[in-house]
Amino acid sequence: HMADASTDQEEMEKSYYWMDRENKFLQYLNRALEMIEDGTFGVCASCGNLINKERLEEVPHTTSCFDCKSAK
Repeated sequence: HMADASTDQEEMEKSYYWMDRENKFLQYLNRALEMIEDGTFGVCASCGNLINKERLEEVPHTTSCFDCKSAK
């Protein structure tokens, strides 16, 4: 039936969306781990100041403090 096929297609598209989102999240976590290894984690690449804890909790792979990111 056409309605069933449409529902199946929609569910498949949602599954692909979530898989892609999880894959991007894992890439971001891997980037954060690399920054920990090379000593750049938590340090703003623009101004050299420490990035505040709240920003790192929200965006662990960030390379900019809030002020530098907002100035862009």
